[in-house]
Amino acid sequence: MPLKSVLPDQASRIAFVMISGLLLLRLLLVVTSPLELYADEAQYWRWGDTLEWGYYSKPPMIAWMIHLSTAIFGDSEWAIRILAPVFHTIAAVCLFLLSRKMFGSTAGLFTTVTYLLMPGVVLSSSVISTDGVLFPFWCLALLLFWRLREGEAGWLSVVALGAAIGIGFLSKYAMLYFAIGIALTCLIDRPTRSAVFSPKGAGFLAIATLVFAPHILWNAANDFKTVSHTVDNANLGGELFNLDHLPKFLTDQMGVFGPVAFIALMAAIFFLRPKGDLAAIGDAAHSNLAKERWLACFIVPVILIIAFQAILSRAHGNWAATAYPAASVLVGGFFVRAKGWRWPLWGGVALQVAVAVLAGVLAMAPASWTAAMGRDNDFKRVRGWEDIADQLALEIERTNPSAVLVDEREVWHGLDYYLRDRLEVPLILWRYNAGPKAFAEQQDLSDEMDARVLVASYRSNRRPRVKADFATWQPEGFVGVDLGHRSNGCPLRREFRLYIAGDYAPLERTSEWVRQFKTENESGKLVDTHIDRLPVCPK
Repeated sequence: MPLKSVLPDQASRIAFVMISGLLLLRLLLVVTSPLELYADEAQYWRWGDTLEWGYYSKPPMIAWMIHLSTAIFGDSEWAIRILAPVFHTIAAVCLFLLSRKMFGSTAGLFTTVTYLLMPGVVLSSSVISTDGVLFPFWCLALLLFWRLREGEAGWLSVVALGAAIGIGFLSKYAMLYFAIGIALTCLIDRPTRSAVFSPKGAGFLAIATLVFAPHILWNAANDFKTVSHTVDNANLGGELFNLDHLPKFLTDQMGVFGPVAFIALMAAIFFLRPKGDLAAIGDAAHSNLAKERWLACFIVPVILIIAFQAILSRAHGNWAATAYPAASVLVGGFFVRAKGWRWPLWGGVALQVAVAVLAGVLAMAPASWTAAMGRDNDFKRVRGWEDIADQLALEIERTNPSAVLVDEREVWHGLDYYLRDRLEVPLILWRYNAGPKAFAEQQDLSDEMDARVLVASYRSNRRPRVKADFATWQPEGFVGVDLGHRSNGCPLRREFRLYIAGDYAPLERTSEWVRQFKTENESGKLVDTHIDRLPVCPK
């Protein structure tokens, strides 16, 4: 196919250059990054040891992708992350093609700029995450679903649409919002309804179901543990209806999508609509309105549902991330028709470029730079793991334990990766609950390994409970690494207090057990007791 037919105009060529250039730059940054793995990345790497149809807390696609990249490039940090910028490049190409088809090449260019410079995508292009794995399949499904609506999809596209939706579900359960979008577009848009209620519509739905079915069967055979973890994440057992969480949720969304882009999105959805009788506004405006409403079906439900979740209990900033691929297309169309917004939108892009450059510089720079800017806290999860693992390895050699026990999930995953191929005894995560509640908790201490256990404790408030599960408990010093300072000057330190413990006999996890390790503070409130607590820095 001639290049001129694929890139017929200047806007398309600029978009192509931008997509290609950012891909090369982001691949270079991933390969040369000094940042270590954070706990979730280390967890996904460990899952990738075996190819299953599901894992403890997530569908399988992220583990499969890491298995693929590490099989080719090895187990280094960059090899684990190398596909992250590739995933977003594929997503950006799909969104460009969709936006160009809907609103023209200029809109496609601005959609590309908006998506690739979105703060959430800038971050997700440097680490491996479930959102990053999901987005190429989400964006491909969005493009193919629009082609189906327009009557342009042949049976090959129908198969690809079903596969994209099914693989999206295998990437993250947030693909459920795409299904909600399909249902809503059927309600409000006659061409979509006709396309879905047709042989091709039945075809893509059947293929999506077939692709996702093995994961459902795997869950059924494993007590639906992936689904139950997702339900636990909603945290509906705590205090409900917290309206004060809403401002933080909205601020977080500005941080994910970009402040100016998010404001423009709200304006495009709720305010700047054609006025008057739809029959009198002209065919082009009527067509654009139908397209914007179609896109809104993949945006508004996600934001509203996660906003409600934030008010009801809690919501992490990235939980609404699936709203923003379609939002990038909508903002691209908005850029074309709302000419008075063009300079503010370009200003927002400039701001996002500045933030992306600053983030890249800080990620690649020595720790002294982040310290000088008071940003050490932003990088504490991706620094110091190899250093503290080296220290702990020496202590393991010195004490010769039968097992190593830790009391924090992130610590288990960090040590699991950075002690790989060096640890000859089991690494075990102490269980707060009676049974496992995380992937790292699946192995418990057994009689064969509890005679001499090296406890590397990170949580001073958990130590009394850990100690109570053993008959013997002997302090053995500590290992630690300094991670800089918080913005208020408080030191950041990852430190493990070491103990040799023996004769493991865990107490029954009851409500009395929970209260047993609490004491009254000065105000009479029950708080956790602590052992060997580091000095608490005032907030």
